[in-house]
Amino acid sequence: MSHLSILPTVYTRPDLLEASLRHEGFDVVIGAVMAPFNGKSHPVDLLASLADDSPSLGWIQGDDGGEVTMVGDLQRLARNQGLKARLQRVARQYALLAALESMDGFGSSATMTIETP
Repeated sequence: MSHLSILPTVYTRPDLLEASLRHEGFDVVIGAVMAPFNGKSHPVDLLASLADDSPSLGWIQGDDGGEVTMVGDLQRLARNQGLKARLQRVARQYALLAALESMDGFGSSATMTIETP
């Protein structure tokens, strides 16, 4: 029997996002200030960067503790080859971690099968 599961990738958990970013090779700083763009610095909850000359990415948790929003210089980000694929892998890792964590609430009756193409 087969089941389709759609895993949401709206970030709501900074801890899972941090783990996903680190898994993909980003250096992560909690509670940092992004380098200025658009004429001002941006305080962020998570700051992620790669060892190369890639632009930094930041994430800010909403005031209500809900969604985590990405902040970045879109012009510089668009010029970075490979960043899109890395961020897609971060989203998949985040969704997997969130799904695994939610399985804990089901106790011993829950099962998960992970298939790779």
